Amino acid sequence: MKKILPFLILVLILTIIPPGGSSANTAVIQLGSDVLFTQFHQMIEDKKVGLLTNQTGVNGSGISTIDMIRRDRSVSLKALFTPEYGLDGRSLAEDANPSYLHPVYGVPVYSLAAPSPQLPNSVIDSLDLLLVDVQHTGNRHDSILSTLKQVILLAKEHHKPLLVLDHPNPLGGINVDGPVLEEGFLSPSGVDTIPLTHGMTIGELALFFNRQIGADVSVVPMAGYTRSMSFQETRLSWIKPAPQFPDLGSTMRYLPASLGEGTNIRHADHYSWIGGPGIDSVQYADMLNGSLLPGVVFFPEDRDTDGGVRMQIMDPRLFNPAKTGIYVLAYAQQLSHFPIPKKGSDAKTSDFDLRMGTDKIGALLESEKSPQEIEAEYAPQLAQFLSLRSPYLIYNEQPFFPTIPISIHLPAVPPAPTGEEPKNPEPPAVQPPQGKPKEEPANPNQPKIPPAVPAPAEQQPVPAASEKVAYLTFDDGPSQVTPEILETLKKYGAKATFFIVGRNVPGNEEILKRIIAEGHAVGGHTYSHDYRSLYKSKDAFFADLEKGNALIEQATGIKLTLFRYPGGSTNTVSLHYQDPKLYNKQQNVMAAIKEESNKRGYVFIDWNVTNGDARSNKYTAADAFAQIKQQVKQQKEIVVLMHDSSTKAATAQSLPHVIEFLQEKGYRFASIPTDRHIISTVK
Repeated sequence: MKKILPFLILVLILTIIPPGGSSANTAVIQLGSDVLFTQFHQMIEDKKVGLLTNQTGVNGSGISTIDMIRRDRSVSLKALFTPEYGLDGRSLAEDANPSYLHPVYGVPVYSLAAPSPQLPNSVIDSLDLLLVDVQHTGNRHDSILSTLKQVILLAKEHHKPLLVLDHPNPLGGINVDGPVLEEGFLSPSGVDTIPLTHGMTIGELALFFNRQIGADVSVVPMAGYTRSMSFQETRLSWIKPAPQFPDLGSTMRYLPASLGEGTNIRHADHYSWIGGPGIDSVQYADMLNGSLLPGVVFFPEDRDTDGGVRMQIMDPRLFNPAKTGIYVLAYAQQLSHFPIPKKGSDAKTSDFDLRMGTDKIGALLESEKSPQEIEAEYAPQLAQFLSLRSPYLIYNEQPFFPTIPISIHLPAVPPAPTGEEPKNPEPPAVQPPQGKPKEEPANPNQPKIPPAVPAPAEQQPVPAASEKVAYLTFDDGPSQVTPEILETLKKYGAKATFFIVGRNVPGNEEILKRIIAEGHAVGGHTYSHDYRSLYKSKDAFFADLEKGNALIEQATGIKLTLFRYPGGSTNTVSLHYQDPKLYNKQQNVMAAIKEESNKRGYVFIDWNVTNGDARSNKYTAADAFAQIKQQVKQQKEIVVLMHDSSTKAATAQSLPHVIEFLQEKGYRFASIPTDRHIISTVK
């Protein structure tokens, strides 16, 4: 009875907790395809487009991007390109046509599933833009990654811009684990030096792959997405990307169950069952459950003459597919001593080593090393990858709301010689400055900005007569970085507006007084900046905002009317946190807050230009400056969003260059007046 009791408890848990893979009907984020048509439609207007897609290329409402383009009279769909399994996701490799004329759409369809697809040059040359809209599965073996790299190479070869519409990583954005592929083991199942789970979206992967190609690649990001958001939390409907992945659960179980392919360890039931000859099922389950692998439990189950386990994911947020796969394989080897496939007499690398991305794991398994020892073996390479991927990440822990498509114009880095690790250094984490913020070490992959020397006040450029106005705004302070920002503004005679987070006021009262004394404006940015509590209800929002405003008034004597919404006035993240008893998608919390703010006499301020420093703390002054240069055209009024916190030293470092650039464009600088409501509608 004692042995049976733990399993009865687990069965009880399984009846209470719903299985991973279910999702609600209403998405709380916008996919890249949604954002393309609502914010960046000008990127496809009057363009001849070639689209790489399949059945997963839909927007948040489930409408195909093919149909969206065909309904749009300003865009001409000239060609469709497909990954493995074809346009419908059901075609087998042997049945896939390399090219055909679509019977409904009337456009040619070309398969890019082959390692080196042969396309007529005239096809690509006739296009103005290559567009990508596909959902990937989050693991290194996904054939979509090979196709993505192929289309980037085509864009480079034919000098065509490539635009990727982003989708979530179904395994999560922080799930990075497993052996990192070595250069000598590149294959269609591993096209770059990434681990088994890379934690990157399809857009981030495109930027990462492009570091060694140098094509004109841009990404239309998702809106409202955060790095730690699970696919279930997006509330998107799951569309199976391939026949073997009928649901989200099978996608998550794939790596743990399939790492043994090429050996006599096999899987069944859409990767739910794992086992092989010579395995004691009960002992196998005990070893795996005893390892306390996060988010998963194992039940002993014999199948035919093989012993094995049935895997049940309990918590998709905690589940680690690559780590689980290493433990599954290592314990199976200890129990059954299955043979490890070796390089053949023709010196051809075994499929097992190609899937692992290295021959080191096979050697460790053969020596019956523990899974912990195997993890320790690849840990240094994993840490190096985390450093390598850092500049290409779009999302962090704040919900992301794009203002421009993302592109990283880095010089193409040639691949490292076979057997060597890439030499990209880790972008340094910005540390809280002591006094003047510390200069970041130079990143050789980033564009250089010459040191800016501010002119004396009497020699500063005279604003152009066109009366173009730039409103520089800084969110989240005051902080240790604020004094450097103020020094730069003073040297250039520029005025700005600071949106203050109330919890940062205690201890920084003198900085606040200096902001006011030097002629800058101050607005509220709530007390907590905590989306979960702020956007629960209208009353919760104003209680939080006015708590912060009270601290600001106490320090400065100024009663605030200006404020900025965390995430902006058009955010959709509030839908995720609003009280469902009070609000729904049609009558939402943001509408209630805006109505109430008008009654209370508040003026909210958005922005139409940003330096992008909300995306990450690992960015450079060059990154921030480049973002602003890309967005400033000939607007009469611009509101520039920047951030002021201990991790935003690079923003302060970029400010002299931003000011000089805007002066050259003919802008004068002003703080936002409280009596002009038009500023809140600049977006």
